[in-house]
Amino acid sequence: MKHKQFIAISLAALMFFAAGCAEKTSTVKITGITPIATPALAPSAEPNICSTPEGGALLSWVEKDTTNKISTLKYSNWQNNSWSEAKTIAQGSNWFVNWADFPAVAVQEDGQLLASWLVKSAAATYAYDVTLAYSSDDGKLWSEPFSPHNDKTPTEHGFVSMQPLSNGTFAVSWLDGREMVNEGPMTIRFATIEADGSLANEAVIDDRVCDCCQTSMTIAADGSILVAYRDRSQEEIRDMSIVRYTDSAWSSPVTISNDGWKIAGCPVNGPVLASRKSLVAASWFTMGADSQAKVLCAFSKDFGKSFNSPIRIDTGDPLGRVDVLFIDENIALVSWLETVANKTRIAVRTVDSDGTLSEVVTVAETLPGRSSGFARMGLTSDGVIIAWTDVADSPVVMTSLISIQ
Repeated sequence: MKHKQFIAISLAALMFFAAGCAEKTSTVKITGITPIATPALAPSAEPNICSTPEGGALLSWVEKDTTNKISTLKYSNWQNNSWSEAKTIAQGSNWFVNWADFPAVAVQEDGQLLASWLVKSAAATYAYDVTLAYSSDDGKLWSEPFSPHNDKTPTEHGFVSMQPLSNGTFAVSWLDGREMVNEGPMTIRFATIEADGSLANEAVIDDRVCDCCQTSMTIAADGSILVAYRDRSQEEIRDMSIVRYTDSAWSSPVTISNDGWKIAGCPVNGPVLASRKSLVAASWFTMGADSQAKVLCAFSKDFGKSFNSPIRIDTGDPLGRVDVLFIDENIALVSWLETVANKTRIAVRTVDSDGTLSEVVTVAETLPGRSSGFARMGLTSDGVIIAWTDVADSPVVMTSLISIQ
């Protein structure tokens, strides 16, 4: 049974802290939500955003040719306050396309790109592999697709997180179901992708985790690699854990907050991480021991080794599907879905590391079902860009620019 360190807080302490934070009014204000047209064509979905080293962003998404049953992964660069013409990364008729397990792209300092998507490995519904490809010429040419795992089992592999490393390689983590062939648990695994596309530093970083919640990765200012995920104890407690890679070794899992959510199934609602200088922010959805839905955010002031008590972000009836990024040295921006007055919205607000909250701002109204997917944010020199799937008519990827003062 794996060893864990616990950062425990009582429910009473959490309620007191959250109530106290809610009384503080931030001087930071979200001053505008400006729609930005994208080159995505309907039907399209599964958007994702990554920031680029020069202050831009890269938007990726999947377009579907329903007649020929072909899926195409495309991307666009944010430049001069607009999205560039779409470029194609890959396409196929044998992909596993899922509302919650979406492709990703990461960018190196030198402009090299790494993309991930999922490809079916057998006829069973949940038999698919993580597939990667890299480009060293701004997406003009892509390498032959390859996988970071070589187990060849017809099981689930997905929920990828990727980050560029300072030595020119990429760090990749994913949920790996190879042990499920023998009725074992889902695991989370890790590897680095070297400049020539080869794998190194392969490791199991937790041998029992929740089956289908997103993972998240960030690189702390001290160079450590942090991976957060929804864990799974023998007693079916599914709280958020984090592991750190430093000095060529992985730490034991640390529980970010002892929420005590016991659930005999996967809620498909994973954590997100962001880092800036010594600070690390983690945000997530839970229903906790009190069965009350919440979106929480907690800060670490020691590069992710430990976290302060969590701050409640939502206003009362959240669905989760969170994202987080830093907009300033001590201020994070959190996005999530929640229902207010029988309407579902994509909401954002800022939170200081001391717990001060800004007003909640609605980005867009949406639907609560799976088709609306997950909103994703990216920081640029022009402001924060948020992407989501508009499902009011034929699904299509939308973006807006969030202005903050």
